[in-house]
Parts: sequence; structure tokens; C-alpha cells
Amino acid sequence: MLGYLIQLTTETLRRPTDAANTVLGIKLDRKVLWMALALVSVVSVLFTELTMLFVPSEMVTGQGPMPSSPLLLGLVIWGLLVVSVFFTHYVGRVFDGQGDLDGSLKTIIWMQMVLLVLQVGQIALFLISPVLAILFGWLAALYVFYVFLQFVRVLHGFNSLGLVFAGAMISLFGLIFGIAIAIGLIAAIFGLEVGANV
Repeated sequence: MLGYLIQLTTETLRRPTDAANTVLGIKLDRKVLWMALALVSVVSVLFTELTMLFVPSEMVTGQGPMPSSPLLLGLVIWGLLVVSVFFTHYVGRVFDGQGDLDGSLKTIIWMQMVLLVLQVGQIALFLISPVLAILFGWLAALYVFYVFLQFVRVLHGFNSLGLVFAGAMISLFGLIFGIAIAIGLIAAIFGLEVGANV
């Protein structure tokens, strides 16, 4: 199973379109997909906390945009992934896309898993050069965004990557607005702080 996941991750980075067809072709119950989304949210928090252990103190700002509480961070990550699922589905449908909600769930879950794999590489780079690790993180995020666009193109049956990019930009602005509201509301409800991060 692990070997298959590694192989699929490699294929995702090298041949996004082929990988998209493979991932979207996996048959899973929707309940299982929602559980998987929650699981990758938890793992994302663990990886984020692990990464922070390797970040030099001088590279940590005093008032970062992300929550310092693992609980709040987990809720925010989960919330953003859920919003991403619905944005991927409904914005695609606005542009006459043919994808379904299950496909959007698979896309977001798998993109998050790929990011987690790349984060392992980033943690290793922190042992060599923190600056190189940060640069790798940004480049990896940009490349995964390109891979995500390819997945959405396959999911909704679009021919133009430009059309997918336009839809993604609409979603991105919505997510940015949602981040500010979500963090503020969750922090207020749970009495938690928004604190330091890279």
C-alpha cells in the first residue's frame, strides 16, 4: 500500500493528468472521503508542529497570520479544506464543469497528501539550510497549485487550463476572505490566540 502511494505521488508530480485519472477513478464511499479529509487535517497539524521544531527562532515572527494553538490550527486547516472542496465543486459547475462532489473531495484530499510528502523533504532540508528549506516550500506549493489545476481540469472535463486558472483565482479570493473570518470566529468561540508562525 505504501509503495503504491509513493508511486502515485511520483506520478502526480511527473504526469498530473494521468495521476488525476487514477485518483478520480478510485471508488470510495463519501463518508470515507469525509473521514479521510478530517484525517489529513490532523496529520497536517502534526507535520506543521514538527516543521516548526526545525525552524530557527530568528526566522519566526512574533505575530504570524496562523494560529499558535494546535487545536485552532487543526480547526482552521479542516475548515479551509472543506471550503476548498465546495469551491472546487461549485465554481467548476458555474463554468459548466462536469465533476461531482466526490471528485472534488478526492482532489483536495490527494493534493493535501502530496503537500505532506513534500513537507517531509522540506523538514530534511531544514537540517542543511533553513533558507533553502523555506524556498523549497514556496516552490513546492506553487508546483502543487499547478498540479491542482490539472486535476480540476480533468475532474470537470475542461479543455482550457486558463479557464481552470480563472476559476481558481475566484476561489482563492473567496478563501482569503474566509480565512480571516474563520480564524477570528474560531478564536473568539474557543478563546484561543492567533500567534507566532514563520
